[in-house]
Amino acid sequence: MLLGAAALLLTAGAGGCGLVGSTTPPAPPQPDALLSLAAAARADAALARSLATLVPQQAGAMQTVSAERSAHADALVVEIVRAAGPPSPPPSPSPTPAPGPPQPTLGDLRTSLQRNQAAAAELARTSPAYRAGLLGSVAAACAAEVAVLL
Repeated sequence: MLLGAAALLLTAGAGGCGLVGSTTPPAPPQPDALLSLAAAARADAALARSLATLVPQQAGAMQTVSAERSAHADALVVEIVRAAGPPSPPPSPSPTPAPGPPQPTLGDLRTSLQRNQAAAAELARTSPAYRAGLLGSVAAACAAEVAVLL
């Protein structure tokens, strides 16, 4: 009887170890939602720089948009690093977007700024206080750029 109980415990123990080893690993962490907004800010800044040469009468406004959107991207990246800690490997570059029109237009920039304003405002609604403030500032700046500069 004692031998049978020991065998049962040994079998249960081995089976228990197998169960522990067979659990699925935790899902990898999701990328920070601010990554896409930072990339969009960089793209807007590049678009505005391009438009500064294509539409000389708007060069001053485009330089302002470019500087502000670059500052947005920098602030978003600082927050990403603050929240996650120093990155181990650098993030892989995002895929190259499909080629757009050969020459961007002010309408392209306006549309992008409006889209990014909406994205920042939406994310602000569900973010912690500090991030909500940062995202609200980005959304407000995009709205002001569209209303005042374009």
